[in-house]
Amino acid sequence: MALTGNRELDRYVDQELRRYAVAAGAHVYKGGFVGLSASGYARPLTAGDRFAGVAYEEADNRSGADGGACVRVFTQGDFLHALAGAAATDIGRPVYASADDTLTTTAAGNSLAGWIVGRPSANAVIVRLGVEAFAGPLPQIVGAAAELDCETGQSPQDVTVIPAAWNVGGLLIEECVGVVTEVFGGASQDQGIITLKDTDGTSLNVTLTPADGGADAVNDVIVAAGTNKTAERAASGDPGAVVPTGRGVKAVVTQATSGAGAAGKMRVIVKAVRLAG
Repeated sequence: MALTGNRELDRYVDQELRRYAVAAGAHVYKGGFVGLSASGYARPLTAGDRFAGVAYEEADNRSGADGGACVRVFTQGDFLHALAGAAATDIGRPVYASADDTLTTTAAGNSLAGWIVGRPSANAVIVRLGVEAFAGPLPQIVGAAAELDCETGQSPQDVTVIPAAWNVGGLLIEECVGVVTEVFGGASQDQGIITLKDTDGTSLNVTLTPADGGADAVNDVIVAAGTNKTAERAASGDPGAVVPTGRGVKAVVTQATSGAGAAGKMRVIVKAVRLAG
């Protein structure tokens, strides 16, 4: 029914704190990382949850049902936190939470928490929270993977580029490129192939393949190929790389460099748009 008079709406001026209902049986501790369960309730972060922020207060719902307690959460700000092995060169990199008290630079299976904006001491970083990724629908998602090592037996060779939590209505991958960070080498220069897969392991038929034709220098760009070669589709009706709702996107080394002089590293950048949500 259309309005017939004036009304007042609650306005959220303060973007720093948000209040969430707590999951049944959950005990959120002040200062802990908070995640959202698949049902949308707050809990101590479990790797892969949607990252909600840092708990402003304690909330004990161990004897309650879903929503039996609420917790206020910091959604903005810079926070000092331990990070094992943190180096000065990590400044500017994304950082992930694997538990309510643990940060890591490993993307695979973990929850994007923000970006490293400082390293005041060994094994400690300043993290700028990155909660806006799920705060509302975004017209475009840009996922940048940590560096993949394409040499046989090295790691990482399987990295989440776009977390499943960001995919609320299906994704169409518009573009995928790789940037060479270490010259490729080995018995054959067509080794070191990276393939995009969804987080259930299904290939998206988008591949990044280094080539002899000048694609071996540091900072060279590798353009995607494959059946669903994203932005390079040539005609209407060509298949697209579509990611089903609730699945993320991984970059996986599917053919490693090997043999004499094996080498090669690459960063992967993926641009996608939401199909719904």
